[in-house]
Amino acid sequence: MAAEYRMFVSTQQSDLPFVPVCDRPDSRERSSNPLTGGPATLDSSSQLFCVWFSATLPDESPCLLTGVTFVGRDVIVCDNENKTLKRFDVCGKFHEELFLRDPCGICSLPNSVEVAVTEPDIRQITVCKLDNSLEVIFELKTMKKYECITSYQDKYVVGCCQLGATCVDFIDSNGTVLRTIPGTLDGQILFRNPAAIACQTSGDVVISDPGACALTCITPNTKIKFSKSMSERPSGVCVDYKGSIYVAQYDANLVYKLSKTGCKDGVVVDRKQKLTSPLAMSVNGSLLAVTEETPSDKIFIIQLPGLQSNSEESETSLSTLCYNTV
Repeated sequence: MAAEYRMFVSTQQSDLPFVPVCDRPDSRERSSNPLTGGPATLDSSSQLFCVWFSATLPDESPCLLTGVTFVGRDVIVCDNENKTLKRFDVCGKFHEELFLRDPCGICSLPNSVEVAVTEPDIRQITVCKLDNSLEVIFELKTMKKYECITSYQDKYVVGCCQLGATCVDFIDSNGTVLRTIPGTLDGQILFRNPAAIACQTSGDVVISDPGACALTCITPNTKIKFSKSMSERPSGVCVDYKGSIYVAQYDANLVYKLSKTGCKDGVVVDRKQKLTSPLAMSVNGSLLAVTEETPSDKIFIIQLPGLQSNSEESETSLSTLCYNTV
């Protein structure tokens, strides 16, 4: 197996010196995390859970946190610079890491304890299971170099940014491309650079496109549902269980909330939080996780108002199923 597992025992993330965020608002104070009982930072203005933590481990190069997702109350992050998946709890306590060859994008798989990780340099999707520990259970070879990934029902949805092959593909667990949304169709540019993608319950794909400074929603039948030009480059994007869209603006250091039709519905992370170059994002229930671009090694988690846990669905594991049609 190409992956290598390592678990720190003597030095854990919780034992490391706390790295403060510059000009952190004085209104925040250390409190107890209502989800896990551990230490957390509470935003006293809204009484919502809000925490920063460092993803750097001892004897590491600076992190490049290209992907993040939730599995239950754990946060799994891709550190592309150090070639690891890292597992923390939502308060930032480090649990373990798993070495891969080129971890880039990541998503959790429906109603399971599995995550799918893109490894573009080796043209592979790697499925890992979080049971007692992180372990690789499935390796899927692909024809293209996929960077970003999400899931829709029983399919992987993956984005390719290769020059001349820009696309978003729906693929099954055999690696068969079931449907392709090309970057250019009949001479019309749909998107230039699918840096991050998310799926709505309808199967529509929301594409963060920094190359065109746009956020575009496209149906599986390649019809544009909406396309919003943005004043700053978008980066991470995710969709909550109600269908609301969250998109990070890399240059503006903000995270916006949009309706499922693309109408702006407010700012959920503003300049008070001192976010710097937000890169990857994930939402699970009421929690939103955001990573920052190198040289930062920070992960920011905030509780979103008005959201609760996801509704239960039937259990699905993409790593054990095969599909022939969309």
